[in-house]
Amino acid sequence: MALLSIILPLPLVGDYYSNLYEVNAQSNTNPLGNILSHFFGNITNTFNQLAKKPEYTINVVGNQIFPNNTLKANIVDKYQPSTYNIKDLKYNLLGFNVAAHNIKIHVYSSKIDANRTRVDIPVMLASNVTVTNGIINLNYGQVDLGSVYGIYDKPTDKMMIHIPFAVASKYLHL
Repeated sequence: MALLSIILPLPLVGDYYSNLYEVNAQSNTNPLGNILSHFFGNITNTFNQLAKKPEYTINVVGNQIFPNNTLKANIVDKYQPSTYNIKDLKYNLLGFNVAAHNIKIHVYSSKIDANRTRVDIPVMLASNVTVTNGIINLNYGQVDLGSVYGIYDKPTDKMMIHIPFAVASKYLHL
């Protein structure tokens, strides 16, 4: 059997044991306080990890984003910037059903590969937007969803739209 030995400089060992002693001494003074602190600390850490996620994604069918095939071909095949209107857009984000109407959209596109196109959407203004999840019902007269982008996949005719957390949280009240 092999013997593994670890050599630590004496100051590091002393620091480790003194910090360990301090933690144990604190935990013995108020056990209930430490349990509650641990419990709420875990909830806070979970929320902070969620908040650090830079963006959320939703999948929409191509005809929800592109009102006609000519416009779609100009954007995803010819990479032409375009400004156009979408009558309605409906999707689910984090358990919320979102319905937006009278959407003005401006896009720039670029080729990723033979099947995928990146579509940057610096302007997406929607009117009469509802956000519901069965308990919460929110209505907005005007919503600015600019700064989103999508990856359009030609074989599936779907676009995965990436929504920054900061944009989503303004309207979902996360």
